[in-house]
Amino acid sequence: MKIKKFVSIPEWSPVYTEPPHHFNGCTGLSVLCRAPAGVIEKLIPEPLNAQGDLFILRWEHMDECEGYKNIHFNEILFPCKWKDKIGVHCALEYIDNEMGLIIGREVWGFPKKWGDFVWNKTANGLHVECLRSGVLLIRTEFTRSESPAVQWPDSSSYYLVKHIPPASRLGSPLIQVVRCDLTKKTLHSTTTGSARVELFDGPRDPLKQLGPVEVLGARLDTLDSVFDYGEVVETISW
Repeated sequence: MKIKKFVSIPEWSPVYTEPPHHFNGCTGLSVLCRAPAGVIEKLIPEPLNAQGDLFILRWEHMDECEGYKNIHFNEILFPCKWKDKIGVHCALEYIDNEMGLIIGREVWGFPKKWGDFVWNKTANGLHVECLRSGVLLIRTEFTRSESPAVQWPDSSSYYLVKHIPPASRLGSPLIQVVRCDLTKKTLHSTTTGSARVELFDGPRDPLKQLGPVEVLGARLDTLDSVFDYGEVVETISW
């Protein structure tokens, strides 16, 4: 049997293609938030360590990615440390595209769920919402304005904790720590502003524990980027 390096199942009707993936025509809203003390430390998975109570709520709309069009996602990013390396951990992501959902979970270990989005431009900003099965989970209002400079956490590297469960009852689980470096990005414009963030609970989405949210800064970017293979930096098994 010949083993191929990369297969998307079903092989005769694949959902996604091999990385790199090109994110074209993107608008990204980033909001720097502070959660209640100690919450992020409880939520971040081992072997990562939390770096305080700040997190980034990031929304993105992309015109096109590998033939799929009009994609929305948002992600909750915890600044983290793995051994002596600094980056961010994607604690949760919602997306409205099957390709991004499936490859994100299967290849890199992103904790992605399906979400439905409201994305409306306003006279001076942006109004965005994320829902699951009709239940509102996250709402953000961004207003363009001159804002004081803020120190954003270093988000150039993702650290993901990928759980690979056994297919048999007697099998052993496997955990991989995966690093993805975000180095291939073309930033076209950045606009600062203020933002308001509201978090709600759903039947399987306990988001209110991250609030009430204190917003420290917000920015709206236009960009293109490329997302490629990551690197398994640690493997943990029974």
